[in-house]
Amino acid sequence: MNKIIKLIAISLVLTMLLLPVLGEMNSGDSGGSSTDSSQSSSDSSGSSMSETKSVDSGSKSSDSSSSDSSSKNEKAREMYDSGSKMREDSGMTGMGFMQREDNNYGNYVTFSVDKTSGDVMNFGIKGTSLFDSVKISGFDFKDSITKGAETKVVSKDGAIVIHIHDNPAAVMKINADKEANLTFNLASGVNATKEENIVKITSRNETAYIVSDKEASINVSGNRVSIDTTKGDTIFRSSPSNMPQDDMEKQFMREMMNNRAGAEVSVGKSDNYSIVNYSDDVNVTIGSIETDHVRMEINSSNHSGKFILMNIDNSSLSWKEGQKINLYLDNKSINEVEKESELYNASESSYWLNKTGNNRMQAMMYIKSFSTHLVDIVVAAPVTPAPTTVATAAATPTAATTQKTPGFEITLGALGTIAAAYMMRRRG
Repeated sequence: MNKIIKLIAISLVLTMLLLPVLGEMNSGDSGGSSTDSSQSSSDSSGSSMSETKSVDSGSKSSDSSSSDSSSKNEKAREMYDSGSKMREDSGMTGMGFMQREDNNYGNYVTFSVDKTSGDVMNFGIKGTSLFDSVKISGFDFKDSITKGAETKVVSKDGAIVIHIHDNPAAVMKINADKEANLTFNLASGVNATKEENIVKITSRNETAYIVSDKEASINVSGNRVSIDTTKGDTIFRSSPSNMPQDDMEKQFMREMMNNRAGAEVSVGKSDNYSIVNYSDDVNVTIGSIETDHVRMEINSSNHSGKFILMNIDNSSLSWKEGQKINLYLDNKSINEVEKESELYNASESSYWLNKTGNNRMQAMMYIKSFSTHLVDIVVAAPVTPAPTTVATAAATPTAATTQKTPGFEITLGALGTIAAAYMMRRRG
């Protein structure tokens, strides 16, 4: 009997010693399960890779369809590529046209001028052709004049002037002081639809709009947009190619028809800038451009409220993530609204700001009344966060905490019982 009890005791002791080891092995299985989950994540990553391959192959197919489109728009692409090389070779950077014979090569916009008819030919944005031609009836060509980021094509009587701007919005403004028919012949792959009295132009890479004076008659047929104007401005404007595209662009075009869009200012590389005055009574001048501060002066002989749109990239104004940018009117803070739609209903001078990463920003300011105003765009000094004391929290069990071995308490109790019985037997 003593031998049997001893054998049972030894077995229980061995079992007690082996259980923690088995428990650790179970723990290892749990870790293996987490490794499987990680593998699953890897598989998911592998799936992403295969998706990427599929996207790449989609890109190739897209490239093949775009190559057909490219062949149709070969002239615009050729002009943009050769123009970019000429500009680079001559050390020209940022916005501004380089004029060579009948061609104008900009950082964003390329086009040619027929110096007999005055037609604007092969108008493209970043190598994408938008218009094969823009023709104006009765236009008697006099001259094509380039100054910085603007080229003017002028008629002999001075009654019609075409202003083409090398800026992210690729603005073309046609000012007619007499009746005229304007015909925009769309390039291959470009579509036009009339929405109210606004023409929306779309291509694979661009979204743009054309508006004219309220009295103008607009007709869209096939690949042609025809506008009969009595007198006034007709404006083509693309969503800025270096800014996010949204519905605010269309609403801003509407404000042009209401004479509430005052001007658009673009500041970019090498501190080059472009100013487009949408209202003839508005004048904008740049006072200074520094890495943390841009100042401009805006005046108007018309006292009613106006919108000023600004496109800025940080090759001129420079900011880092987390730095705030403030706009001031006449050295005073004004209200910032969260959405640009709020600005269109503002009764007080206010502004809206949209930063895209650390590279660029678009801002719009509503100035409720006019004479002469100073507008400042200022990058605030970075804020150094105050040191914070982290309270020590009570330790809580985690997945890494050693877990109790299942059945350990039961085994210990049984062992105690047998040991007690064995001691009593010996005493007996």
